[in-house]
Amino acid sequence: METRPGVVTAPRYVTEEDLEHRLEVMLSRRAVAMAHAQQGRVDCVGASKGLFFGLLLLVGSLICLILFFVLIHHPDLGLLAIYLADVSHCVLMALSIIAIIIGFIRVQNLKFRAEEQSDLNDILLRVSAFGLFVYAVFSVIAGSLAAFTHEPNLLVMVTGLLSVFQVVLQLLFIADVSRRRVHLPEHDRSKPGRQVVTFLLICNVTMWVIYTFETQKVGANPVQLDFYGFLAWAIVQRVTLPLCIFHRFHSAVTLAEIWKTSYKARLE
Repeated sequence: METRPGVVTAPRYVTEEDLEHRLEVMLSRRAVAMAHAQQGRVDCVGASKGLFFGLLLLVGSLICLILFFVLIHHPDLGLLAIYLADVSHCVLMALSIIAIIIGFIRVQNLKFRAEEQSDLNDILLRVSAFGLFVYAVFSVIAGSLAAFTHEPNLLVMVTGLLSVFQVVLQLLFIADVSRRRVHLPEHDRSKPGRQVVTFLLICNVTMWVIYTFETQKVGANPVQLDFYGFLAWAIVQRVTLPLCIFHRFHSAVTLAEIWKTSYKARLE
């Protein structure tokens, strides 16, 4: 092989980082091409199980809510109505917490991008969460009185504690998953964590319905009424419940946006 005299050619070294970057770009292009090939269709991959269990939970919660309003004014079945309402709310919170923990594990496979953020969404969620915290704290304080001797008090206290824990976890989960994106073809096919996002979306719609009807339950919360009195508890509900309702509604909208955008491959 001939070389020109006086010309020195420097060898070019390809590092492992260069190879990884080129491979990632190539796979990202392939994922985008696959996404564009499916454009125009509603992509429900990785959402069927979350949708099924979410709708099942929604129907069960609505049945318990209807039974509550039917039975609460019955002299012999009022306690059963309270059990139905509080137990269903506890189950809803507990399942949401479990789903969020699973979601944190699943979405680790997606690529995290710190620049992907929505300050307005974060502010709205945190401000409205404050109203939910206040409502839950007032319920916990009322329920802590005779919590271990009277079952309704215990249920009210546990429901309030679970609500606070669930809201904190969900805020962290939304902040994390909203900054993640699909970047590999296998992730575009499997949609890791999308089942959880779907389930949480419907859970928040369910809780939005529950808090909407909660405004009509001022006289149907004996634990809080016995502790605060009718007027004080009515004021607490009128001040905090609008924020609770907005928080659940906006959380559902944000999760729907995540469901659509975070699982759509885009070329970087």
